[in-house]
Amino acid sequence: MAKSFRPARIALAVASAFPLCALANPAARVEFTAGEVRATGADGSSRVLARGAQVGSGDTIDTGSGRAQMRFTDGALVSLQPQTQFRIDQYAFAGKPAEDRGFFSLIKGGLRTITGLVGKGNRDAYKLTTSVATIGIRGTEYSVAYGNSINVTTGDGAIDVCNGGGCLTVTDGQSAYVADQNTPPVIIEVKTDLPPPPPSNAGMVTPPPVDETFLVSENRGEGGGLDVLNGFAGGLTTGDGFYVFGQYTDQYGGYGGQILLSGASAEFSGSTLVRATQGGADYTAVSVAESHQDGIVGWGRWASAQCLVCNTGPLTDVHYIVGRPSTDLAGLTGMVGNYSLSGHTLPTTSSGITGGAVTGMMIVDFSSYSMLVNMNVNVSTITFGLQGTGSVSAGGAVFGGGFTSCSNCGANWSGDFSGFFAGPAGARAGMLYNFNSDTAKGTVNGAAVFTQTSLSQPSL
Repeated sequence: MAKSFRPARIALAVASAFPLCALANPAARVEFTAGEVRATGADGSSRVLARGAQVGSGDTIDTGSGRAQMRFTDGALVSLQPQTQFRIDQYAFAGKPAEDRGFFSLIKGGLRTITGLVGKGNRDAYKLTTSVATIGIRGTEYSVAYGNSINVTTGDGAIDVCNGGGCLTVTDGQSAYVADQNTPPVIIEVKTDLPPPPPSNAGMVTPPPVDETFLVSENRGEGGGLDVLNGFAGGLTTGDGFYVFGQYTDQYGGYGGQILLSGASAEFSGSTLVRATQGGADYTAVSVAESHQDGIVGWGRWASAQCLVCNTGPLTDVHYIVGRPSTDLAGLTGMVGNYSLSGHTLPTTSSGITGGAVTGMMIVDFSSYSMLVNMNVNVSTITFGLQGTGSVSAGGAVFGGGFTSCSNCGANWSGDFSGFFAGPAGARAGMLYNFNSDTAKGTVNGAAVFTQTSLSQPSL
């Protein structure tokens, strides 16, 4: 039986480790940095960026000899190379194509990006500007290197490269070269050369962790959803003994439900969970909206799914987590684990809205089987700040709890979370969360994954 919650050990740690909503309207969250990466605001103030930091309109990011990766609130990913300066000129995402904006400048250096929802419904809403050409998108992934000229390669979709000499459409697998602002862009055979991260002993620059979602690879289709790529090496594979937790809320007033499978058989196609079975329950993906995994846990969202034998109809927006549960948590008595959010699905609402960025942290006391959770969830221009407490099942890997406060939720709201630990010594915590309020325009659902950053015995 779970012991009572004891907040004294960890309350101060939460306040210092997780400041809520550092920017009023953040454009992106920093997924990782290597070396000293700085941001200079429109007012000239400079700050060092680290994982979890937020950047917004007017910020210029300078990687120096390091690297950085950012996830924008529309789901876009931008990976900046060493010696790169990248400015967020104007950014706004509300899920409204007529109002969304994503205007950026590459001052120097190189980047790779997988675009998000901004620009999908209105191509004029997105552009990347340099002094010699401007790049627009048609739903894509591309790389660009810029010095005095531009080399660009499209990995998926298409881009329009335009300058004073004219416009050129660069499609899947093609590369282009732009000599200067008045010379027309031309197709070339040479791919854009963005070197891989150097070895970890090469000075200040170290490779990013291998569990970064961007490194696993993902592309976006015309509708802005994530296209799953097969061939993720070293990931979860088809087999037995999995925990599969899922939740869904029927849109437009339905009740929805949960999926709670333990000791289940899980079937994967590449990196994607496509089916989970246990006893009479048989859940199968019909359409996959997004899929991720880091080799220990997987998480994603089925846009639609069906359950054979179950007494349910079609399921919509099923957020899930999957993995084999930790079996050694009993040996962590006397230890406190700190966790930071390392992956998430785009939250969805029962009114049909798809949200954006999610940040969070978790502190777990394995002696009292108690936990504190803090999260920021962006939905339709509103960032909801959630704080909650929970408990871990004694002798097991499952946890659950409720949110005790929510900024921007209004007067009438409620929310809870549940999940399980996976990997050795609880290396990962996979969580499903939901909350509802008038300002959220219904019930918000999502999946989140937390990576253990430290495990120590607290000082008395």
